[in-house]
Amino acid sequence: MAKMFPDVPKEIQVGSQEDIMFESLKRLPDDYYVFHSFKIVKTVTNTLYESETDFVIFNATKGLLCIEAKSGSGIAYRNGTWYYGSGRKMHGDGPYAQADHNKWKLFSYIQEMNSDIATSILAHCKFLHAVWFPSISKAQFNSVSIPAEGDKRITLLRETLDSPQKDINAIFDIDLPNGVQTNLSKREVQYILDNALCPSFNLIPSMSIDIDNRRKAFNRLLEEQSNILNYLEDQNSAVINGVAGTGKTMIALEKARRHSENGEKVLFLCFNNKLKDFLSENYHYENVAFYTIDGFACKMCGTRSTDFSLLKEKLIEIYCNKCFEYKHIIIDEGQDFGQDRIEEESIIELLEQIILDNDNPGSFYLFYDKLQLIQGRIIPKYISDADCRLTLYKNCRNTESIATTSMKPLNCKPKIFTGVIEGDTPKLYFADGQDTINYLNYILSTYIEANVKNIVILSCKTNSESIICSYLDDDSLYPFRNKRFIFSTCRKFKGLEADAIIMIDVDKMTFLQNEKLFYVGASRARLFLNIIAQMTDEDCTEVLTKYNDTRRSKNIKKTFAAAINTIECKL
Repeated sequence: MAKMFPDVPKEIQVGSQEDIMFESLKRLPDDYYVFHSFKIVKTVTNTLYESETDFVIFNATKGLLCIEAKSGSGIAYRNGTWYYGSGRKMHGDGPYAQADHNKWKLFSYIQEMNSDIATSILAHCKFLHAVWFPSISKAQFNSVSIPAEGDKRITLLRETLDSPQKDINAIFDIDLPNGVQTNLSKREVQYILDNALCPSFNLIPSMSIDIDNRRKAFNRLLEEQSNILNYLEDQNSAVINGVAGTGKTMIALEKARRHSENGEKVLFLCFNNKLKDFLSENYHYENVAFYTIDGFACKMCGTRSTDFSLLKEKLIEIYCNKCFEYKHIIIDEGQDFGQDRIEEESIIELLEQIILDNDNPGSFYLFYDKLQLIQGRIIPKYISDADCRLTLYKNCRNTESIATTSMKPLNCKPKIFTGVIEGDTPKLYFADGQDTINYLNYILSTYIEANVKNIVILSCKTNSESIICSYLDDDSLYPFRNKRFIFSTCRKFKGLEADAIIMIDVDKMTFLQNEKLFYVGASRARLFLNIIAQMTDEDCTEVLTKYNDTRRSKNIKKTFAAAINTIECKL
């Protein structure tokens, strides 16, 4: 069977019979290359020229043949003009002239490659042309006289559909006036295929350019998302929900910035100490103070340890005297403030009253993600009882693939993918024991070579329980190739993000009992997510059973990888 390019016919006009001719040519031996609807386009002195040959046939020992196909209800030639049976004129001075022109355009196309090998090819390869009337029989055609521009020996007819090789080879056997015979070397044959007839390439942007482009896309989404603040401009109190990646922290920061520029003091509370440190170091807003709830309690009470009972007394005193130094309060990670020790003292409710029960009230905004409830047990009352609750649906951090993977163990898929980029499918590596180090180093090497800089390793366990704890410097850095990579736990890294996340210490319990922790860790990844799991076939089956996933195959690990929207990878 001939090698067909493309492997199915391109879009064709109804009645052209090019699909039938395509199937006929497919029966040629495998040393024939057939190109359907071959186009040459070039610009000369700012003018665009293009040609299309219905079929180009190449054989390394015979040469190149350009075929112009003409089908339909009939063909006529009158007064020097070619017509279709419908009476419509044919363009291009008729089929033979058109086939001849296309032949020389292909010749010129190779000639203009301006290389020694192209010159050699032109001197050792036949260029021929032919016309194919698939609706006309030999008997019909032989009964007429054709114009001088044509020749019956370079004409293919209906019978050719049944035996294409015999008729096409007869054309290839025709001698040319210049005496050229096809005699191409293997290198010349490959050159024709690779550079003229079917060049192939795969342009892949550098990783750094790809990262920049994706960041710009996320920034545009975030700008759209932050418009919610314009909508809420006259709303003094609001509780805003959104899954990981919907831009809660960035919108909260934008609100803080706006108040700061107006000269109004803002108390920005979050639960995670690492997040507080990150915000303090990177967002130097003049009138914004970043605290964890524990840090704020110690500051207000003048103590070294947290005492929420004492904080409650201080806040009641401030409420009565209306002497709070902040006009606005913004709370991020609000779901984590629902611990019993905070709820029992009604700390959040008191803060809201201080802000709103005022002659000149400020604003009280709380952002939360109910899926990240890993510090407390239930959604706090101040969230469930809020008067104004909104939900963010547009993902401004993760690619769609990463967001999907992060939520797979939770068995949910919120509608957060509007306009977001699809991204690379996360990769899952199954490692046995100390093989984790080999996989980790392999992944890091890949990213180092691709010049990815923002890489974080996250454990689904505690620092001391991590399989790589003995390899760490200062309990928080992993040394490799004269570099040191941030190591943290999913719990501690909550609220932060990185271009590439490598999750380790993943086992069956991660999916059976700690699926929210997996969600928190995986959703920290902006662009790339890798997961190294210590799981046996039995572990994978147990987790799939919990998910009511009945898919099974000989490779159960591959099945499990697909179930959580990842690709199983090996070294």
